Amino acid sequence: MRSFAPWMALAVALAQAPPDAHHPKPRAEGHERQAAAAFTETVFPSEGAGPVKPVPRKNFIDEFLFSKMERDKVPHAPLASDEQFFRRVHIDLTGRIPDHEKLRKFVASAEPDKREKVIEELLKTPALKAKWTYWFMDLSKTAANRVGQGGKNIYYSWVYDNFHLNRPYNEMVKDLLTASAVSNWNTGPSSYVARWVVIGLACEDEVHEDTSDELAIQSVKHFLGVDLSCVSCHDGKNHLEKINLWLAGRKREELWKTAAFFGRTRVLRRTEVAVTRDEYSVDDEGPGYDAGARTVVRVPRKSNGMLDPVFLFTGAKADPTRPLRPQYAEMLTTHPQFARTAVNLFWSEFFGVGILEPVLDFDLARQDASKPLPAGWQLQPAHPELLDALAEDFRKNNHDVRRLFRLITNSSAYQLSSRFPAQWKESYAPYFARKFVRRLKAEEIHDSFVQATNLHNEIPIRGTDTIVRYATETRSPEDFKYPRAPGLKDANFFLESFGQTNREYSERNNEGDITQAILLMNSPFILQRVKAAPGSFLNQLLVEPGLDRDAQITALFERFLVRKPLEEEMAFAREMTGRGRKGWEDLQWLLVNKVEFLFNY
Repeated sequence: MRSFAPWMALAVALAQAPPDAHHPKPRAEGHERQAAAAFTETVFPSEGAGPVKPVPRKNFIDEFLFSKMERDKVPHAPLASDEQFFRRVHIDLTGRIPDHEKLRKFVASAEPDKREKVIEELLKTPALKAKWTYWFMDLSKTAANRVGQGGKNIYYSWVYDNFHLNRPYNEMVKDLLTASAVSNWNTGPSSYVARWVVIGLACEDEVHEDTSDELAIQSVKHFLGVDLSCVSCHDGKNHLEKINLWLAGRKREELWKTAAFFGRTRVLRRTEVAVTRDEYSVDDEGPGYDAGARTVVRVPRKSNGMLDPVFLFTGAKADPTRPLRPQYAEMLTTHPQFARTAVNLFWSEFFGVGILEPVLDFDLARQDASKPLPAGWQLQPAHPELLDALAEDFRKNNHDVRRLFRLITNSSAYQLSSRFPAQWKESYAPYFARKFVRRLKAEEIHDSFVQATNLHNEIPIRGTDTIVRYATETRSPEDFKYPRAPGLKDANFFLESFGQTNREYSERNNEGDITQAILLMNSPFILQRVKAAPGSFLNQLLVEPGLDRDAQITALFERFLVRKPLEEEMAFAREMTGRGRKGWEDLQWLLVNKVEFLFNY
């Protein structure tokens, strides 16, 4: 066991890491943002009242944010260094740190548009498509234990193809909501519908109205950012007045009428399959939505009769002579809230927190700055005008996700440093006046570590002949539980300990704790890969001819921390590596236990 004492800072940093920005907290406007800002100040204490260097305004994101900072006399950080930017944009776009040779070429380049060029390169990479496919799989929670291995795999391929082809986001969502299939193992998008089936007492006992409710609740949450879970059991009145003003005025029957768009949708388990498995057919031959039907997951319904579909957000009624789900998909994806939810979700992935938070818990009564709010309530978005402008730009440009990524990452707002040259004040947090530090997600830590060491797991994709090397290339967390690959056990425990969601009942958790620091120091997953094993980057570095020790140390720092060592770090590393091969392995262990390896900054 290696010494704990030199790396107490890591344990402290993990313990102080801000809570996950996707975890709702009633009325906690700015909670995640303030926590992220406070944590950033802990990691990079502000540097007094130094001069604030102006930054170029690249697009309307910068015009909105920096104009507001200028108006309110809020100082901001300078642009991140080339090394910081290069690391950050690789993690955010691809889910892993960059190669050190590419770093050197980037830093050495004098081209004025080199940042724009690296963004363009990353937008075309398979790593980007895999990372965002994995992200969408997390969002839609398509676990193999719900839709079967075959359903999970073909759904993954379908989502990946959408990101690969850069299909408009609204078209992608429409396909999810309207897909039918004889088997969800044969038709990719049908697994989104199959995921939310509610089963009663037996495998073939699909509880039709409960399934309809779930499809309405989940689709509204994922794509309109509003959580209808509470009003699926009771009216909002006398329950939600202190939590969500808009939902406080909603009635349970309004949820049922929205769910009635799925009233004809049948999700039937394939019970004729010889081996029982999670395989479903999806069609629109159902009976409609009965307001008096039984429920196995909610408060009993106290109404009766068949309900006509009515879209909760506009009051629009369905045409009963036409298929219902396409009408619902059109209403949902053309509603202004669809684009606002999408851009806020993506923004939160790049900035660490959303313009509005929690990102999937909009209160629609608190979005308009021109309308007065009851005493004690605040406007929900930090920048409502910017949120609306981003949404409008997303709509006008055909819901182009890749274009949105380009817009965000090219902005100076995104490229600001975490280091703050003036005295930081808590009131600055809503302005995005500096980059907020966040702990890497479980999969980002895994993928960055195996990238740095070049000692990859072979991860078999269950139900296929495919083998991948990165967590973000897997079809689901269940791939790490492959019984024929026992070597994955340590990696699986590591990922779960760092908050990986299983997409079935656990939510992602990006909070830190002492267990994570202990695992980084003593987990077999880490200890086996810091060795100078055959095929490892360290072994290659030590046998490469023509490199002196300083060049080797520099390469190792660039590989793990995406920067050159400081003078005092170089001196320490020279002393450590003077002990031979074991010293080099210890240095590599120290680098993965540095605070900056675990955080995006």
